[in-house]
This record gives sequence, structure tokens and C-alpha cells, in this order.
Amino acid sequence: MKKRNRFAAAALAALLLAGSAPSALALDSTPPMYKQFGYDSAEEYMEQESSYGVFDYDTLSDHYRQHLDAVRSNPTLAVEYWGYDDLEGLSFGWDGDLEECYRDTARAMTEGDEYKLRCQLSVQLNGAYVHFADAQPEKVNGRVMVPFRAIAEVLGAEVTYDAGAITAKKGGETLSFALGGKQLTITDDSTGKVIKTTAVDSAPYKKKGRTYVPVRFFAEAFGLTVQWDQDMQTAVLYDRAALVSDIDSKFTVLNKWIKAQPSTENAKTLRTVATIGAAYTAFDTIDGNKDYKVDVKTEILANGQAIEATVTVDLRVLASYFLGDSQADDVLTAAQAALLRSALSNVKLELLCSADSGDLYLKCPAVAKILAMDETDDADLKALSNGAWLHINWADSTFGTLFSENLKIPKNNTFTSVGESIVTSNESAVTAYELGWEDFYRIIKSDVNSLNDLLGDKKFTASGSRYTAKINGLSNDSYDNLTGSYTLNTADGSFSGTLESRSDSWNTTKTVLTFSGSVQNCKLNVTYHTKNTGILSLDITLSTTESSVEPKNAPPAGDKIVEWTQHDYSNNWDYVNPDGSLG
Repeated sequence: MKKRNRFAAAALAALLLAGSAPSALALDSTPPMYKQFGYDSAEEYMEQESSYGVFDYDTLSDHYRQHLDAVRSNPTLAVEYWGYDDLEGLSFGWDGDLEECYRDTARAMTEGDEYKLRCQLSVQLNGAYVHFADAQPEKVNGRVMVPFRAIAEVLGAEVTYDAGAITAKKGGETLSFALGGKQLTITDDSTGKVIKTTAVDSAPYKKKGRTYVPVRFFAEAFGLTVQWDQDMQTAVLYDRAALVSDIDSKFTVLNKWIKAQPSTENAKTLRTVATIGAAYTAFDTIDGNKDYKVDVKTEILANGQAIEATVTVDLRVLASYFLGDSQADDVLTAAQAALLRSALSNVKLELLCSADSGDLYLKCPAVAKILAMDETDDADLKALSNGAWLHINWADSTFGTLFSENLKIPKNNTFTSVGESIVTSNESAVTAYELGWEDFYRIIKSDVNSLNDLLGDKKFTASGSRYTAKINGLSNDSYDNLTGSYTLNTADGSFSGTLESRSDSWNTTKTVLTFSGSVQNCKLNVTYHTKNTGILSLDITLSTTESSVEPKNAPPAGDKIVEWTQHDYSNNWDYVNPDGSLG
């Protein structure tokens, strides 16, 4: 055992010595990454290593280099990644040498989303990594400092140095600052007037012949948006206006159609009424086909800060579907079956919520009665069965954050274009779900490609203000059998069309969607046909009008409230009276 320990100690020493040596591998060094793994070209590497499909080769190589450098500097990372307690437990028998172990570990780390290695500092501009040839970014007092000339030239700026005064010219403007100073100044080249002066908390400095500037302040001074990806230690810079414009250039028809929609910006409240007629035919070759029908009505009041919604529906047909003509089955007693039929006869769901406070109130006695069938002594369910409100606060949740933002869109008409919609929604999603900003551009590109496949300019044929698109499969594998056509009228904002998809898996299905009208008033029919099983048809009518009635965001005074404790998944609820006291 001592001999093995001595061997482990020697191996660890060798690893540490190797890690302390300067890295010979960089993005632009030899051999390049693809050669290290036995490929003749970067193209061949990317083609064969399909699991890296989310990256371009330069990005992948940069990630790989960063991980490799990190493993060399700290060999215990390899131990941690492969799930071993110590070096002795990690066998390198499957590798020819320790360097091969380094390479395989770095590649696995690059591929694995589950392992978030804190890479060395990186800068990403408009979705591509900025490669610094001879001086790397560094952190000073919590700020990412970058070599000025390298980042300026990537941005297309012309750099000059004059006795400690440093300038960068771009697009008719000049950014100037001084070493050690804490102020950036933007000047209009044509007038000489100062456009903007920005105070910085990290002064530019000189190190080994290179001038370093705070990347955030410098980038923002040139109109870029700056985000920070903590996991990948990456400053993400992007030209938001250019990104929106580039997306919009692919959707000019759709944007014309959007602009034709009536503005709701000045509406006090929007009232939306939706009616749904659902009909299902269950095929039965023995007793004959059975028809089931359900009518649903929904009314929603929304003003950008609150929503009040009411849903009414008679669901007795569901009891007939599951229980048949009998009064009970093997699960329910006769009394429970009777209660089920009664509870489903006139279902009413009421919802109140506030985007500002994050409070959500629900009232649906019918559901509570059904849940209480097996919990006859549950006081909370009894209260809910008798009309109490269930209260949930989701202010600090991911859902609550996104809901609050999206609630404002219909009324304020925030999204004026496709580009603005895609960029804004992804910015919100990355923030709310704490996703990596490093993947921001990749996600947007995926969204744009998907939408372009269905609504891009190249899909349309024009006839006056009418633009018709014919669909015969999409590049997305999930919709390669989608067919049909639709028309957008850019004069009045109307639309119409029919789309059909078919799936021939283990159960053959066909779905047909027919639609017509406008965003404010439209009709839709969806038919879902499962071979030898049944047909479900949904007739939907939507109507949105302005209303002078404000939505309620809380129950009336005196109503009973049951507080849902989200951190307790048992039925340990508390009654909360309107005055805040427990009841």
C-alpha cells in the first residue's frame, strides 16, 4: 500500500510540474486541436464530432484551449471531472500518457453542460469570441480589463496614442481617455461637440506595453450591450440595434403585417373573450361510435399590471366518458361517482393575479370537491370547496418574472417588429432562467431559423397587399410533413389559411388547422384524427376589445383565503383572513 501511495505521490508531482509549465497550446498554435485528435482538417473534425454541433470550430477550439490550460494548471480538475476521490483512484491506463489524459478531459469538459468550469477570462462580440494574440484580459477590482487596441480594432475603430491621450475613431465619433483617468469622452467629429461623458470606476492602465481598458464602459460607450456570463467567465458584447435590424431584414412581410394591427397602447384595459366548442368522436366497432361535446367560455380582463379571468365549462361529459353509463366503476363508489358528476356539471374557475406583487389567487370549488373525495377531513379542501381562494405568491420565481414581463406586452404593444420580439424575449429568458449569455446568439439564431422556415420573406408570393406562403415540409425534423398554405394581408392585418400534418408512427395521426380573421377577431378550427381511435375537433373564436373596466388583482374584502406554502409539499396549509390573521 505504501508503494502505491508513493507512486500516487510521484504521479501527482509529475502532474503538478506539468501543470506549472507554460501552456504551449493556444488557438493559433500548432498542432491545432483537430490534429491533436487525429483529423486532417477542422471541417473533418466538426463533421465527425457531431456532439459539438452547437459550436463553430473557433469557439470550440477556444473552449478546449481554456479547459486544457485549466487542467494543466490544476490537475485535480481531471480527478473531479471523472468522479474520483483522489489521484490514486484515477487510472490513466486508457490513455497513452498524462498529456492524453489532459486532452481527453478538456474535450469532455467542453462537451459536458453539466460541468461548469470557470474558464479564463474571455470576451465574445456578436456571437464570436475575440482572440487576443499577445495579451489576455484580466480582472481588476471586479472589472474585466482588456487590451485596448485589440478590442478597438475588432470593433472597427481607428486607434491613436498621443502623449498619454488615447483615442478611438468610429462612425464619425471619437472616444478619448487618458491613462489613469476615470472618464471616457465621446465627441462628434463633424462639430467637435462632446456627445457623452462617462465616469468609470476602473482607470485605464499600461502593462507590458499594452493599454488596458474596462471592457464594459468602453463597449457601452460605442453603443454595445454588455452582459456577464459567470459560469464561462465571459464578457458578452453585442450590437443590439444591429442584431434587431439583421433579423428584421428577413421578415419584412411579417413586419408589415404586424404594423397593420390596431394599436392598443392607449387602451385602459383589454377584454378578450374566447369560446371553445370541443367535440370528440370515439370509434367503437362493437357498441357504435360515441360522441362527446364540451363548450368552454373564457373572459379575460388585462391592463398590463393585472389579470382577471373567468372560465366556465360543463364537464359532465367527462364523467360519462370515464364512467360510461354506470354509476360507479372499480375505483369509485356510487356516492363518489355521483359527486363527480355533480361537481363537473358546472365548473367555474376564477383567477386574479398581479404582475407588480406576484400574487395569484385561484377559486374553483368543483376541483376542490373532487380532490376532497379521499380527504373528507381536510379542512383546507373543505374551505376551497365552499368558495375560498387559494393564494400563491410567485414574485421570486422564474415563472413569475417571465409572466410579469409578458403581461405588459399585449396592452403596451411592446414588440413592434420580429427582431425586437425575438431579442427581447431571449434577453428575458436568459435572465429569468439564469442561462448562459455565452449561448445567447446561438439560441437567437436557432429561433430565427425556425421562424424563417415558416414566415420568412422567401416563403411568400405577393399579390397586392396579399402575401401567400405555400408549405411543403419544414427543415425542422418535427414538421417535415407539414403542408398547406396561408395568406397575410398587410393592408388590414387579416390572415387566413389551412395547415396539415401527418404522423405515421405507431399510431397514425392527422392534424388539420384552419384559421381566418385578424389578431383582434379570429376563428380557428383544429381537427386531430387518430386512426381507428377517434377524432377531436376544436372550434375556437377569439375577440379582443377595449374596456373601461379595470381587472381586480385581489379577492373582495371578507372572502376566505387559503394560503399555499410553496416550500411545503404536504397539505399543511394555513387559513389567512383578509386582515392577515390566521383563521
